[in-house]
Amino acid sequence: MSPKTDAELLDLDKRILSRKVLLGEVSEKDLQNLLKKIPDSADNAEEISPDDNEK
Repeated sequence: MSPKTDAELLDLDKRILSRKVLLGEVSEKDLQNLLKKIPDSADNAEEISPDDNEK
């Protein structure tokens, strides 16, 4: 898979990616390799509680 294709796939919704895998346009292996390249941003997340919105 070319870098251009990687960038294009990152812009797609996961439902579209699933459909492309089912249709054989993207292999499962290529998709897994692409997902490994995505940085983990969990440290930037803020935990909230539904009760926090009620005041």
